[in-house]
Amino acid sequence: MTMERLSELQKIPIMELQREDLSDADEIVIDTSKSRNQRVQSFLGQMKNPFAQNVGEYILQVGYAQGTKETLDDRMVQLVRKQTAIM
Repeated sequence: MTMERLSELQKIPIMELQREDLSDADEIVIDTSKSRNQRVQSFLGQMKNPFAQNVGEYILQVGYAQGTKETLDDRMVQLVRKQTAIM
């Protein structure tokens, strides 16, 4: 997948996404024993659109922050903290 194609897929508004054009989350398999580059390549090879996927009856669209040093784990901890503060 080219960088140009990735850029196009990233710009699709969620309301314009079609379920049949997306991969199902439960069908994506990542071998965690592989290197990070191999895992990324495997993920991209299995995804029709790496920025959106079918998750049950929903379409999940994700974005990636550029220029941040926070990891996904850091963001998940922040999310949990926010949720517990609300409750």
